[in-house]
Amino acid sequence: MNMKNYYRYLHLFEKEKGGVGSTGSLVTAAHEVMKRGDPVVFVECSVTQADVLNAYSKRHTVHEVDLKSDDAADQILSAVQQADPGARIFVNVPGGRLDDLDRVHDLIRFVQKKYPDLMRVAVTWTMGLDAASRTTLDALRMSHIPGQLILNLPHWHGDLGNYSNVDSDLLDSVLAEGGIVLQMPELTPHLYDRFRKDEIGLDVLPQAPRMTFGNVAAFEMWEAEVAATLADIY
Repeated sequence: MNMKNYYRYLHLFEKEKGGVGSTGSLVTAAHEVMKRGDPVVFVECSVTQADVLNAYSKRHTVHEVDLKSDDAADQILSAVQQADPGARIFVNVPGGRLDDLDRVHDLIRFVQKKYPDLMRVAVTWTMGLDAASRTTLDALRMSHIPGQLILNLPHWHGDLGNYSNVDSDLLDSVLAEGGIVLQMPELTPHLYDRFRKDEIGLDVLPQAPRMTFGNVAAFEMWEAEVAATLADIY
């Protein structure tokens, strides 16, 4: 998504259900953007768990939006408009809310047509290992995703061979449509728990209490892998 910096960049992180690694992928991508020095805004739609809100709201703008509310789409688009030009807006979408997402996608499509210079949009779909994740992705693609599709097959589920519902036809069609296929690097569980359980953002994790030299070295090795994998995707 190499566009001019006057655009805002809306990144919707979507999935069929929780537990597939979507939130971890979101904070990984956001961390790489922060390291580049680009502004980051979060929209936390996972209001019952709120991992992103809990870990980042003291240092970054985090909008809390309940997708079940009638004006959820309005709030997300307002967050985009309020962000600085060049900002990356990362939306953490909970699983099981595809009907609510339809309303968000509809408003995004309208805004794209009426205000074409406002934003660029990408949907990062984090694939699970079950058939439902593939079925839902197929349905989502049939409904015309309002932006570039980034198909995320995170490493914490294993290599590509572990994704039995992902075949060459899917990968080839995503790439043919201008999408991206990505395997998000895994942050080891003991470090990821510092984010999820201790509510520490990755941007301040190396300075957090109880981070040993070895912990920091492992984190820095992960950062290097992320930088090499993501390049300028986000």
